[in-house]
Amino acid sequence: MKYLHFMGDQFYSGEFIEKIQSNFNVLEHQFIIFNYKNKKLHLNPEKYQNVKFFTFSGNILISFFTIKDIKIRKLMKQADYIFIHYLTEKLSRILFKFRGKAKIIWIMWGADLYEYIPLKLYDRHTSGKLDFGLKSMLKRIYYSFHYEIRKAVLKNLDYVISLYKGDIKLFKKYFKNKAEGYPHGIYMNPVDFEKIDKEVNFTDEKFNFKKKGYKLLLLGNSGTPTNNHLDIMIRLSKMKEQNFKIICPLSYGSPIYIKKIVKDGKKLFGDRFVALLEFLSPDIYYYILKQIDLAIMYHNRQQGTGNIQILVYLGKPICMKKTSIFFHLLNKGVSVFPTQDLEKLILNEIEFTDDMSKNNKRIASQYFSEKSMISSVENLLNLLAAKDIG
Repeated sequence: MKYLHFMGDQFYSGEFIEKIQSNFNVLEHQFIIFNYKNKKLHLNPEKYQNVKFFTFSGNILISFFTIKDIKIRKLMKQADYIFIHYLTEKLSRILFKFRGKAKIIWIMWGADLYEYIPLKLYDRHTSGKLDFGLKSMLKRIYYSFHYEIRKAVLKNLDYVISLYKGDIKLFKKYFKNKAEGYPHGIYMNPVDFEKIDKEVNFTDEKFNFKKKGYKLLLLGNSGTPTNNHLDIMIRLSKMKEQNFKIICPLSYGSPIYIKKIVKDGKKLFGDRFVALLEFLSPDIYYYILKQIDLAIMYHNRQQGTGNIQILVYLGKPICMKKTSIFFHLLNKGVSVFPTQDLEKLILNEIEFTDDMSKNNKRIASQYFSEKSMISSVENLLNLLAAKDIG
């Protein structure tokens, strides 16, 4: 085994595995998928080659050390390179004081960095919605304990990968480490742009949101507090006389938080607030995104990259905070608007032109394509091989 990949049980993992297996030597790659008891499986264990599933208890009090950890460490000692696709507390414990020949490579997702550095992730109203009860306090103690373990793991990394140079700089600023940065994206966009372009007719009218001439606003990408849902909804509520409807993806995240956001959304906007609470098939989700008139990403850090890439390809106007590193990356070529312009965009006082839309689609086709991502992975593997030879 040359490359050992640790991944969570999610949609992106399946797409990554399939692209690796169809474009690279499948015998060189082994994948370990983590999932947890009582959680619905997103990936089919029988669908993929060289994939092992490990199911763990979600109870933090009994998951510190297991026989499965020993089995995983044995696999780690067989690898030349270990790729960490999102660094969880569980993985930190497994990696802690690991001694083996493998080079350790961390592919940062965002939350696995931002939750451990002093950045302001939550705006005022969202912060007030966060759970500060006993369970939340125990979680904070748990994460505080694991912070020391995480620091030790991060200190011994060999490489850190992120599409965003800014994230690598933040990592270098807050953690002592010897890791070499690789500022490129290695994930294949899980979206087939040809499928997006395909016209799909639905007989189910519940997905047709363009009735009554509504301006459709997409709010965030998930049911996590870093979307700052309540703060943007309160801001939008001051413009309720405008004829808009809010589409809010809440298919994953904290169930308690999601329930609060649905309640607040209905209270503020009534039937004009539509929560997407379940994972939808790609065809249906693309159909919804094609109807969007303006996407609002109110995160204080980069998040929702996959959704944003689709929206760029669709030529949709996107409103983001300048505190997001992704805003500045996009703004080098893509037409993207700061949240300071939100009201003007809704009132059509700022125009998103056809030329802007076409240019965005052209850039997405060039830089977010499968070909581009495969090339990036190939360059990374060649880089690792050259370093070893050197």
